[in-house]
Amino acid sequence: MQRPLSNLKVEDLTTANEAMARCFRLAALACKSDVPVVLLGETGTGKTLLAHAIHNSSARANRPFVAFNASAMSDTLLESQLFGHERGAFTGAQQTVKGKFELANEGTLFLDEISEMSPLAQVKILRVLEYGEFERLGSERMLTSNARIICATNCSLRERVQHGKFREDLYHRLTQMKGKILPPFILKPWTNFYSIPGREIFANSVTPYAR
Repeated sequence: MQRPLSNLKVEDLTTANEAMARCFRLAALACKSDVPVVLLGETGTGKTLLAHAIHNSSARANRPFVAFNASAMSDTLLESQLFGHERGAFTGAQQTVKGKFELANEGTLFLDEISEMSPLAQVKILRVLEYGEFERLGSERMLTSNARIICATNCSLRERVQHGKFREDLYHRLTQMKGKILPPFILKPWTNFYSIPGREIFANSVTPYAR
């Protein structure tokens, strides 16, 4: 039986692949700190799985794990989802709603597809990382959150920075610890890439991720 993500820990992940083993060693180090983590890998490689494992193996394991996919959203909706909104903040806002940063306070906020966030959202996330402060949409009252940030992307943030599509200051804030999860294709039927109880994932590459 596959272990639920809510119980999965880094120590449960095994691999015979040296590149992936290095990634798991980085994940084990990440469990011992609160620094932001960026996971790079193609769709289906298990970035969400590894984010859960890092959270469950950290001192925040008994606190909330909140996941959010940042792709294909307008600035207003993205801001509302991340930071919450007050009643009447926009058309259809009939009640006050807490955002992901508020819900993940003391726990972990997993931001999937971080590379797709708009410039405005990037500025606001940078502010939370720097000062731990944010405002709900439609409010001037300052709120705080110390949520630990784990991000995932399927493309190089460094290249996005070089093309002017991602803030360099946010990039440096987020990339204190990075790990690459390799593509999920089958190289050989008998080549196990990495596994968790009740599940196997295969790959066709052993290229390590260089900063």
